[in-house]
Amino acid sequence: MNPFRYFSLVFSYPTEEMLEEIEELSADFPGMRCSEILRGMPIEDVKAEYTRLFISAFPALLCPPYESFYREGVVYGNTSAEVCEIYKSHGFDYVYEGEPPDLLSVELDFLSMTNDGDFLDRLKEWIFDFTERVKRHSSLYGILAEELENFIKGV
Repeated sequence: MNPFRYFSLVFSYPTEEMLEEIEELSADFPGMRCSEILRGMPIEDVKAEYTRLFISAFPALLCPPYESFYREGVVYGNTSAEVCEIYKSHGFDYVYEGEPPDLLSVELDFLSMTNDGDFLDRLKEWIFDFTERVKRHSSLYGILAEELENFIKGV
């Protein structure tokens, strides 16, 4: 199994099923601690922290998980359309269902299916700004962001 899928799940909205899949995948990645960290947390606490960081915080979203935010300072910018075109060039038709195509978990899932080196290089241009923000704003997701950061630095 590809570590990109593992991290796609880690940075997706938490559900019981998602946590179970992370737990199952963790056997393939013994050095990564995400499942161990999430295992001890009540699901409602994980959902609350995910929401606070990535969905809604007043007065502004703390850690937008969108490439367009780090490239353009907005969500649903030109970057979203560019990423959608990259998906199409690989035969994937992204359907907008509440989230733009440049959502981090979607990009990581795309990498899990394609291992596209150019797309990985593109991700590396902004992902560390995201992980630094997360580490500043959350002890729980900060550890998970550090795990992602260490993985991305190694590929």
